[in-house]
Amino acid sequence: MVKFCTNCGAIIPEGTGFCTQCGTKIVENMPVEQTQQQPVQQAPVEQVPPTPPPQPPTPPIYPATPKPKSKTLMFAGVIIIAIVLIVVMFYVGFMMGSEQTGGGPQGTEDYGVVMGRVADTGGSAISDVTVTANGQPVDTNDQGWFSISNVAEGDRVMVDFERDGYATTHRIIDVQSGESNFIDATMNSVDETGTFTGSSGGTVTSSNGGSLVVGANDLEDSQGTMHTGTVQVSMTVFDPTDENDASCFPGEYLGRDTSGNNVPIKSYGFMDITLTDGSGNELQLADGESAIIRIPVPSSLQSEAASMGTCPMWYFDTDSSYWMEEGQGSYDSVTDSFVGSITHFSTWNFDVAYPRAYISGRVVNSAGTPVPGATVECWGPGWKYSRWASGETCTASDGTFTRIPVECTVIFKYKASKGGYDSATYEIDHALTCDEEYNVGDIVLGSVSSAQITLTWGANPRDLDSHLVVPAHGSNSTFHLYYPKSMDDGYDFSGGHPNANLDTDDTTSYGPEVVTIFYFYPGTYRYCVRHYAGTGNIETSGAEINVIIQGVGIYRFTPPSGQTTGTDIWRVFDIVVDESGTITAVNTINDYVEGSDYSEYLYP
Repeated sequence: MVKFCTNCGAIIPEGTGFCTQCGTKIVENMPVEQTQQQPVQQAPVEQVPPTPPPQPPTPPIYPATPKPKSKTLMFAGVIIIAIVLIVVMFYVGFMMGSEQTGGGPQGTEDYGVVMGRVADTGGSAISDVTVTANGQPVDTNDQGWFSISNVAEGDRVMVDFERDGYATTHRIIDVQSGESNFIDATMNSVDETGTFTGSSGGTVTSSNGGSLVVGANDLEDSQGTMHTGTVQVSMTVFDPTDENDASCFPGEYLGRDTSGNNVPIKSYGFMDITLTDGSGNELQLADGESAIIRIPVPSSLQSEAASMGTCPMWYFDTDSSYWMEEGQGSYDSVTDSFVGSITHFSTWNFDVAYPRAYISGRVVNSAGTPVPGATVECWGPGWKYSRWASGETCTASDGTFTRIPVECTVIFKYKASKGGYDSATYEIDHALTCDEEYNVGDIVLGSVSSAQITLTWGANPRDLDSHLVVPAHGSNSTFHLYYPKSMDDGYDFSGGHPNANLDTDDTTSYGPEVVTIFYFYPGTYRYCVRHYAGTGNIETSGAEINVIIQGVGIYRFTPPSGQTTGTDIWRVFDIVVDESGTITAVNTINDYVEGSDYSEYLYP
């Protein structure tokens, strides 16, 4: 039996799973030359589910297998279809990443979603990090991912990251209703620990030259009582010229000087300091007392620091989310470090407000379409910045960004990101003069999220699974995306890149699971949740689904009541997309059915 590729019209050799000419994956309804009906082995990725047996819900309807035609007519027809598909693909490509417009569906929720992932300075995911936004704490999953819904709209919302054995850090974001913010946070393990008694004071020194000196009887507890017992010190010194260490910088590289002005700052070294008693309760310096800190200056900044002689000191204020100027340190040429006196324990920093130039530009996808909602980050030795001079932090509908402050007279790098996907890293080809305004042109962000779906739940069941069925590219079949079939799992997509990915899968309760849809092909997208393992059921799981669609908003779903025994699939919603790539409806299903990972009820 001879089969032809529906994409290019080439003959498919028997037993081959892909077209040898264009790589298209073979589907069950591939055109054939002979009229004799023979079994066709189902392709592993793009598949048309079998017609289901009669069951209570109305079974889905699938495209019928085409009637056999003569070889000549079939080949001509396939060529025509291929030409039409190319035109459609070009148009859809033009639409990729575009913002939903017109009078279509609108999201139902008036909050924002904060999601992201946490890694150490070596890039390895960190689980069990407590992430808090707007007073809502969640823990990262085994892959370091987190998701927080129902975050109120607001500027400069602080997100805290805490875990035993790591220096606490903070990130600042602007939350907009109906949209999501993605944070890639980096945490560094504690460099040095030490102990002494409060009654005698002591010195703790790190292996890289940082130190803390505390005098006798200078500490008190949260009640203002002098602490004379055991003191435990955790101290971490950061090199701001190391890109990994610089990513651990709490908040933004934005300080408030002694005159009350907000200024971009450049760091010569920062250090996190935490003191606790034997029970883990935090200790502070008593009123009127001080301690001495020493922070080493990176070798590439030592000449500059030596010529300065002194440097302003700043601490990170968790109430205002700004670095606050307080005091001044002196450069010690013997140890190549800045030394200064502090009156409280926090994260301390030797910084200056750097002389600035400004860059503008535009973020586009691989088709040249503007990307709204993207962030642009610029960084150089000792600084990293993404907020514009006018206060914005992400691109508008035309993809543009304007006047991001950068240090003048130095070479710096920059990149764009959205939804956890980054552009390539760009480097400016010449140093800018001070106060210069320079347009860097287009930053190409290849993978752009048009929608993201987050699933979170409680302790039981321990494993709920996301299932998304999407229209397959260039055929009338579908692609079923779930835990064994994602780019991160190394699944082979050589037969056609899917338009969605399972970014993270959680198997030990709580979630999140995150699915990204990069662009919308015409057809129906169905999302379901299956109870894969663990006690309890979906109805009592505390599950919550947030669907964030670019230009449409946020939809929220929770399990309906009335789950019957034996059912293990929650069918949640369908997204309907027309031939132009426009979303025409988000239809709620919200029922329970029984089935496996291959159930026909997972399909629209």
